[in-house]
Amino acid sequence: MDKKIIIIGAGPAGLGAAYRLNELGYTNWQIVEKNGYIGGLSASFKDSQGFTWDVGGHVMFSHYKYFDNLVDKLLGNEYLEHLRESWIWIMERFVPYPFKNNIRYLPKEVVYDCVMGLMEAQNNNKNNPTANFH
Repeated sequence: MDKKIIIIGAGPAGLGAAYRLNELGYTNWQIVEKNGYIGGLSASFKDSQGFTWDVGGHVMFSHYKYFDNLVDKLLGNEYLEHLRESWIWIMERFVPYPFKNNIRYLPKEVVYDCVMGLMEAQNNNKNNPTANFH
C-alpha cells in the first residue's frame, strides 16, 4: 500500500500545506475536514439579511516573501491590509507588542529577573518533564 499524506483541517494552514505539497509534486495527499466548508477559523458567512459573520479573527502576520506572494496570488484584491502598532502600558512606560519580544524596554533589573526566572523554570522542567498538556 502506498503511503498517503493526511492533512487534518481545511483552514489556512491545511490549505497552505496542500498547496505546497502540490507545488513540490506530491499527489498522495488528502485533506480531511469535519465541516462542510473550507476556511476553518477564517471562514465567513452571510446571513439572510446580508450581514457577514466571521467565525474567528481573520488576521495574518507574516514577514515571509513566499507566504505574502502566495496570499496575493490566491486572494488577489479579496483582502485588506492594515499595519498594526500596539503597546502595553507597564511600569510607567509603554512597551511595544508583542510584549515577550520587547522586555528590553523594561528596567534592567526587571529584564534580569525575567531572564533568570525563565532559566530557573527551564532547569526545573528538566527534573520534572511534562508528560501531557493537562
